[in-house]
Parts: sequence; C-alpha cells; structure tokens
Amino acid sequence: MRNIRPAESIYFSQSMPPVLACLSLPDTERYLERMGLPAALASEPPSLDLLSRILMAHHLNIPYDSSAIHVGPEDWRGPNKEITWRKGPGMEMGARGNFDRVVLRRNGGYCYALNQLAASLLRGFGFRVSEVGARVFLHRGKDPQEVGHWWSHTTHMALIVDWEGSDGRWFLDVGFGGGGSPIPIPLRDGATSPSLSPSESFLLREEPIPLGELAATTHDAYLGWTLYRRVVDAGVTIPDPAKAGSGPGHWTPCIHFTLATVSPEDILAGDFYNSRHPQAPWANILIASRLLPNGARRTICHGIPAIDAGAPQDGRKYAKVYSKEGIKGVEYDVEWVLFETQPVRVVLERDFGFQSQ
Repeated sequence: MRNIRPAESIYFSQSMPPVLACLSLPDTERYLERMGLPAALASEPPSLDLLSRILMAHHLNIPYDSSAIHVGPEDWRGPNKEITWRKGPGMEMGARGNFDRVVLRRNGGYCYALNQLAASLLRGFGFRVSEVGARVFLHRGKDPQEVGHWWSHTTHMALIVDWEGSDGRWFLDVGFGGGGSPIPIPLRDGATSPSLSPSESFLLREEPIPLGELAATTHDAYLGWTLYRRVVDAGVTIPDPAKAGSGPGHWTPCIHFTLATVSPEDILAGDFYNSRHPQAPWANILIASRLLPNGARRTICHGIPAIDAGAPQDGRKYAKVYSKEGIKGVEYDVEWVLFETQPVRVVLERDFGFQSQ
C-alpha cells in the first residue's frame, strides 16, 4: 500500500458509505510546498524518515491558529475594526475550505483542522492513520503534584500512524497549541522523545487517565495514553530524554487519549463546540503560534487573562506578540498591537506568513 491517491481530493472523510479523506497528487504537492518541502517528495514510499520530515516541517511552517473563528478573509481585507469573538467562518471542516485556508492562503488552524488535514496528506503516501480523540490537561505546564489534575472534555484530536512493514505505531500531533512534539513518538509505554529545543522532552505512558484526588469521585478512570512534557527552568537543558525524569524539573501532562478511532461526525461535533460554544476556550481566544528553528515559539495572543494583564492600560484592547523557548523560558521580541483587524493582520503576515489578499 503506497502512493494510493484519488484523481480528485477527498478533503473530509464520511461514514456512510465509509470513505477516508485523501489528497490528490496535485494537492499533495501543494501541501508539501506549503511546508517548505520539495514536491518530488510525493513519490516517496512511507517510512519513519518521511514521517519525521513531514511532522517537523509542519510544526515549523504551519501555525496553530484560531483566527478563522473570529475573522473572515473579507474582514482582514476590509476597513480596520476591533476584532470581536466568533464572527469568522471557522475552520470550514467537511469541505475544501480547510485545505484552501491552510495551504493556499497560508493560514493555520487548530487541532481538528490541522490533524484531519495532515491525515489526508499521509494516507496518500500509504500511511495508515487513525484519528483519536483526546482530553487536554488544563493546568498547562504546571506540576500536577502541586496543583492537582484538571482535564478538559474530549476537545482535542491526535494521530496514530503506521504503514506496511513498519516497526510499530507512532504518535504525532500537528495541532497542539501548547507546544507538541515535532518528532514522532513510538506508541510504547515509557517511550521518550527529544524536541527541537534542548530544554524540553516528551514521555508517553500507557495508563488510566491521571486524576489524583479526583479519582475518589470518578467511577470509571478509563485506560489510555498520556503525553507528558518535561518542564525545566530557563537555561536548563535535557541532554538525554530517556533520563529526564531523574533530572531537574517536572513532568506535566499535555493530553490523554484512547486508542479509539473517531468518526467524521465526532470531528465535526468537536470542531463545532470549540469554535461556536461561548464557553469553549478557543471561541474566546485569538492565538497563532509557530515553532521556530531554534526551538522557541513565536506567538500572538489575546483572550488569556494572564497574558492580557500586561497590556498597555489606555482603555483599548491589545494582542501580545512574543517569542519564548519552553514553558519557563524568557520572553523576547515582545510587542503589543491593537486588537484590531489591520494591526493583527500585519503581524500574521509578517511573522506567520499569512496571505490575506
């Protein structure tokens, strides 16, 4: 099973009759070029090396991005105005709009949009891809031994990948805005992975969802997999990810998932909640964040109180633009821009490569 691509792209899977999303050769080549990879790579057979190249390029070139929830293409191009919540078209799942936004207009997306799109790319090479639902650890970056365990409901999705002749299965995630692993991780209890930054590493554990004191009130703590990220102080490096647990810092959970493939309708339901429900986090946050070659992340954000608190106090709304390596890294290249369509658009085009015209 290799390089099995339809003549016309199937941009989104369907349940009845069952059809899996898979990109055509021309769209595959466009996607590769969007990630800075040669179009000739489309003829490569599936392998760990190919999977690794695609995952790293995806993290470096396609940002985690919630802006489409709040602002549509016509508003980016129109007269300047203050940005308000949930006025955009969203991720346009179930149609080619998601592909056009990410690949042709060079915008980004969040978990459901990016991982679903990446799955449609990988299948064309002959990779077997399972889309799985996940819960997000809400005390981002903190030590659960100190703050406890607090999980979202199933509002995230990741990918499990293998191929004919592969040595096991691999976990990857191109849509985790908190800083996911840019390197495939073996789906094996205790597997570790380095990151592009020497100040972070990742650990995968097969276990019931960690609940701490909440376990006493939870009847069914289901078995699954937890992705952990090592958090160390600024300037501290992790020379050997396999030994990170015995060094400085702490493991913070990122997500917890089960090996249960979600249906297209599950994806649509999760996307609808994330983008339209007034209590959903991303329905009230505008963020774009991209991995940089040095392992730091470049981010623009408005809507997170801890970030907004540092804005100029002149009665207007601002978005913060900054770079930082690791959870505890020192911020640099910081600026505040008015939370309006034209100032934010300038940053998205300059720092994230958006094409708004």
